[in-house]
Amino acid sequence: MKKPVVAAIGVFDGVHLGHQALLNATVRRARALKAVPVAVTFDRHPLSLLSTHAAPPGLMPRHLSVEKLRLSGMKRVVVLPFTRRLARTTAEDFVRSFLVRRLGVSEVITGKDFRFGRGGRGDIRLLRRLGKAHGFNVRVVPPARSDKTVVSSTLVRRLIMRGEVLRASRLLGHAHLVEGRIVHGRKLARKLGFPTINIHPTGGLLPPNGVYAVLLGTRRIPGVANLGLRPTVEKHARFPLLEVHCLAPSGQTRPPRAVPGSLIRTEILAFLRPERKFSGTAELAGAVRRDITIARRILHRPPPPPFF
Repeated sequence: MKKPVVAAIGVFDGVHLGHQALLNATVRRARALKAVPVAVTFDRHPLSLLSTHAAPPGLMPRHLSVEKLRLSGMKRVVVLPFTRRLARTTAEDFVRSFLVRRLGVSEVITGKDFRFGRGGRGDIRLLRRLGKAHGFNVRVVPPARSDKTVVSSTLVRRLIMRGEVLRASRLLGHAHLVEGRIVHGRKLARKLGFPTINIHPTGGLLPPNGVYAVLLGTRRIPGVANLGLRPTVEKHARFPLLEVHCLAPSGQTRPPRAVPGSLIRTEILAFLRPERKFSGTAELAGAVRRDITIARRILHRPPPPPFF
């Protein structure tokens, strides 16, 4: 006999504390019902198709959020391609064809603001009515709060875009991640005595250009990073680069082996200062030394929990 399904539904952008509360509730209910916990999400934010000018930037690459969903106890993660056909599907058809026939849900768990179906007409009230008709329950998880603040992707996004990455990490439950590919640099930082790993960001919401305390890669190597256009040494840079100077515990600066083209993620822990143009490399080197001193103090504190 096929096991029943308890499904958590949402965009799950960032998999923040609110999402984690919903996922934990799903796992608990599935355990109680001897059911399979399943996360249902989309390959992109619905607004990226319906209203491109209003579509919010993604907090993290989709493949990382999907992996986080799996590690949160979901036995299956269903990623629905958000196509025009899906956007045209009525709320009633979505429930009947997908939730009932394809998934066979016995319970649906979501947040109070969940909308679904053509034109966003479906709400919790309609979902409960359809659940009663098709034989499944609906549970609504209340919003999670941190320091009396309701946790939401919108708020986390706003904080990151203002450079308040430390506060954003508290709402995420983990540090904000930026993913990118290692690229060849001109080795100018090495000549200054601060070798860097140069990363072209490819995924994850970028905070404002500036200098940050970071953790690099799955080994969470402490470092100080400049995100931006390098105005002191570059005249015509068009795309931001993340230049990470690794800080060994002993004070020596021996970065890990960097393979150009390989994908690496960086945890952005704290904002140190804005990026600025210096009078020359000597003044730049002095600023980097000060950045390292401040970053070491920050990195000496216990880091946020790892994303994985």
